[in-house]
Amino acid sequence: MFSGNSLSTKKIYFLCDRDNEICNVITNLNGAMAKQYICNCYDTLYDNKHKCDKVCSLCTATPRSAKDQTKYCSTHNKRFLSEKCFQNQLTLKVKSKLVCQRIQVCRNCSHLVTGDSKHECFKKFCNFCNKKQPSGHFCYVAPLKPNKLSD
Repeated sequence: MFSGNSLSTKKIYFLCDRDNEICNVITNLNGAMAKQYICNCYDTLYDNKHKCDKVCSLCTATPRSAKDQTKYCSTHNKRFLSEKCFQNQLTLKVKSKLVCQRIQVCRNCSHLVTGDSKHECFKKFCNFCNKKQPSGHFCYVAPLKPNKLSD
């Protein structure tokens, strides 16, 4: 398999048969290699999700921008590594929404708010109670749910 640079911003993969001197463009690398996920930084395929260490947690760019002069965004209450990192969050998309619309920092409690989640300051979701509780909440046993009797 060959992977190389081109004028396109997308990577192009070729599967070459040297014996017959034939090269084919792979349009779906995941399907061709029978893997579910691909890491574009390392060109590695995975069956399970992979959290890449080269992706910027602030702007989701790959590879992350070098730390230059930090830039503060007053609109979203976040500090970015550089001007490029700041510009990336205004242009890159995650799940069809701009990064700046998906990831923000709450001004009251400094909690990272992602996506369309309903944020309540100083509350976290408890896996035992299955609801949001104050930060100091300790729940050791989940309450029993009454069984539904079927007729």
